[in-house]
Amino acid sequence: MIVLIGPQSTDDERGDLEETAGFLGAVRMTPDVDWALVTGFLVTPDWERCSGARADVAAARVFGLPIEQLNTIR
Repeated sequence: MIVLIGPQSTDDERGDLEETAGFLGAVRMTPDVDWALVTGFLVTPDWERCSGARADVAAARVFGLPIEQLNTIR
């Protein structure tokens, strides 16, 4: 399972992540995600401003999971 990580402080941010995750065939990171099923992470360009995302990325690095940065299309 591929997980999408990014800021989730507001309803709009959570909605944007949910929509993007669906478009990419991933799931939005939530406390319900089973880490044993995670095979990789996608992170949004602004993920560093979210403490939860920083913790998730740190854990992913410890587990040796691949982490890919999504780029903003302008």
